[in-house]
Amino acid sequence: MTSIAPKKPFEIARDVAFELRLPWRVEQLRVIALEANPTAKHRAEKSGLSRKQADERVRQLIYGEVSKFGKEMDALPPGEERVTPEQIETALEAFTSVEWRSLVKDFALEEADTVCSYVDDNRRRLIGTFGSGKVYAVIGATARRGTELWLGEKRSKLVPISDPYLALVLRDLAREVNCKGKGHSAKGRSVDELTSDRALARRLTKRDEQTGREMKVSPYQVKQWRERMEELSFEQYAAEVGADDEEKRAAAFIDYLTMIRKKPQRKN
Repeated sequence: MTSIAPKKPFEIARDVAFELRLPWRVEQLRVIALEANPTAKHRAEKSGLSRKQADERVRQLIYGEVSKFGKEMDALPPGEERVTPEQIETALEAFTSVEWRSLVKDFALEEADTVCSYVDDNRRRLIGTFGSGKVYAVIGATARRGTELWLGEKRSKLVPISDPYLALVLRDLAREVNCKGKGHSAKGRSVDELTSDRALARRLTKRDEQTGREMKVSPYQVKQWRERMEELSFEQYAAEVGADDEEKRAAAFIDYLTMIRKKPQRKN
């Protein structure tokens, strides 16, 4: 029987890591899968099975061995307290955007914030490796998870994720007005001027009447939101994360806006 392709044990390790919710142990599970491969192959060769059956038997044996060790593993390797950049990038390579959205549901607050911050801070380099769709999907999903957990304790510090959407709508309305030849207001100011980054920041700054907290928006934030939405549209994002029905699109839209607004701005 020909030897199993090198990527086969990797695929099995990845599957086990996903099933057991161990995204940061992919590398260790891969080592176990590779070590199990020769023994599994030898046992299958001696079984007298057809090639197809033997291949399946090899897969089953490797899967059983990896799963056995995986069930004894903690979320992080011994002695480690926080997920590392290497573990994050290994998981980025291993899991699809859809799988990431599932995995993050089990993240703790610090875990979600660590992943979100690292991926966002390194997004340009990571986009070159993994593509913009996956990178922004991870940012959006982890930011949303972190926000959900944080709000359980710090709801009074909520930031409105709808601001990027409102900024986009207002700017699109300005373009529509300009196309109709009505690009100036009654006071003589152009619609473009009224929807500049600075003007939009003023319009989106608001006050929480219940807490008295002022939720400020800066021109720089508006500029960042605009650039992010130009770099990746919601339709592209929805396609990447598999949002193919109304319910999934609604959830994906929240993730998308969270990602556009960038990582949650939290205070202790």
